[in-house]
Amino acid sequence: MNGAQLVVSFLKEKGVNPVFGYPGGPILVLYEALYEADFPHVLTRHEQGAAHAAEGFAKVTGKPGVVIATSGPGATNLVTGIADAMLDSVPLLAITGAVARSFTGKDAFQEADITGITQPITKHNYLVMEPEHLRPILEEAWALTTEGRPGPVLVNIPKDIMAMEIEDHADSLFSGLRHRPPKKGIKDRVGAILDALKKSKKPLLLLGGGAVISNGANERVLAFLKKTGMPVATTMMGKGAVVDEHPQYLGMVGMHGTPQANSALGNCDLLLAVGCRFSDRIIGDPQKYAKDINRVIIHADIDPAEIGKNFIPHIEIEEDAARFFEGLLAHMPGEIFSQVPSDWQEALSGKSLKYKEIVGKLQELDDRLLPEAVVSYIANEYKGQNPILVTDVGQNQMFATKYFPVESPRSFLTSGGLGTMGFGLPAAMGAAFAAPDRPVILFVGDGGFQMTLQELSVIEEYNLQVKIIVMDNRQLGMVRQWQELFFEKHYSHSLLFNNPDFCKIADAYRVESKEVSTAKDFKEAVSSAKEKDGPFLLHVHLDEKELVYPMIPPGQNPENIIMPGMD
Repeated sequence: MNGAQLVVSFLKEKGVNPVFGYPGGPILVLYEALYEADFPHVLTRHEQGAAHAAEGFAKVTGKPGVVIATSGPGATNLVTGIADAMLDSVPLLAITGAVARSFTGKDAFQEADITGITQPITKHNYLVMEPEHLRPILEEAWALTTEGRPGPVLVNIPKDIMAMEIEDHADSLFSGLRHRPPKKGIKDRVGAILDALKKSKKPLLLLGGGAVISNGANERVLAFLKKTGMPVATTMMGKGAVVDEHPQYLGMVGMHGTPQANSALGNCDLLLAVGCRFSDRIIGDPQKYAKDINRVIIHADIDPAEIGKNFIPHIEIEEDAARFFEGLLAHMPGEIFSQVPSDWQEALSGKSLKYKEIVGKLQELDDRLLPEAVVSYIANEYKGQNPILVTDVGQNQMFATKYFPVESPRSFLTSGGLGTMGFGLPAAMGAAFAAPDRPVILFVGDGGFQMTLQELSVIEEYNLQVKIIVMDNRQLGMVRQWQELFFEKHYSHSLLFNNPDFCKIADAYRVESKEVSTAKDFKEAVSSAKEKDGPFLLHVHLDEKELVYPMIPPGQNPENIIMPGMD
């Protein structure tokens, strides 16, 4: 077989279905091999869309998403999606075409050093320069996407290697990349953790994205919560690690987290953090947080680079979330706490009740069409169907995250670390390919939607079960919010008063849609969307002035939370 056929054979062996991509000159030999093999391939309308679709597929399934692009601009169009996958720990295999080896480094047509460009945003990347290395590199790349902390890996293949006959060296793997020093695992730290738990009067369990993507973590987290009675909060990427209805769940922490979760984060005397990065959106001033009270910090993460990056924990554990809780539960003697101290519980419960009272009024649907009410109504309509929630980035992301409960892990897709506008629509597409029998609900702003709306073509072509809610407030909502609060209401280039007719755009792509601006029309449109077998777009005109609260100003900590109506 030639190199391209070897790549297709490799993808078949790994059970890849489908691959997302876009053809071009140096990759055409591979596309010929895909054609000959009748291999499942989704032609997106932009390479960035292909990368985000592969992310969406990977987030839902836990398996590597695969994306193919040609050299030069095709490969560079993948960069945003690759960087997004890196920050959010998404297993992604990117296969790119390269100019022939004889032209490498000579500024050939459509040449770009994609391996150099993506070096900082991949777990590893490869330029295949010897034909006998192709199969070993593919095998190693595949393993690296999911080993340890998942992430993206790129393999760049010159077109002459794609075209030449190659022997399949499946058993001659590269070596060295996966040899790591002994880790500081749970085994030797159980005693110290249990001692700290027993001494704590105000404990908090904080779960990040690692607790969602770790297979088996959910059941072990629930068992741990039952044994300890600890209150629990999540980061945004940890949404789904615990269902919203769990009696010990306080909500999301961070810049737009709930008052009760942030109060617990700011006042706990023990923080057990599992699978989270402690980004600036969680703790604005990490040094102050680590020193302001006598607090014990325990940090467990599969990536040792994340432990101690922002502040030094008292106890560090390099471990996958599921294995961490499994190891801890195996050594826990019955109940750790006879009960969590009542004053700690009462303080958090009081804040929870007050917050629910405030936001409960915002969730009541009326003709102002507040975003809180829009999201809550749709969430209630799909309750019990285990929907996949997808968001774009900005205010729509925060409102959807806060007011749309998910019913299982891997059911919440968003761009966390990179904050990529345009992520939502192609990611929803990838999620629908991953779970064709589940409803996929996408909330996207009028700004982000216009960045990747061409992927409506793919959604219509495959009749994907994606329900798109365009939350149109005629502005870049989160940008405007920051300008209002921190830049003296100087709305510099954040207003979108000339938005297109999104329903006409949907119609051009043969996607059914409805435009709504009243509560009555909105309810009817949601009913129509539910009845429709296939995609549906709701263009919802929202109240322009609604801001996302609570909010902690950038660079500040939980005690600086802003929440109108709260003490």
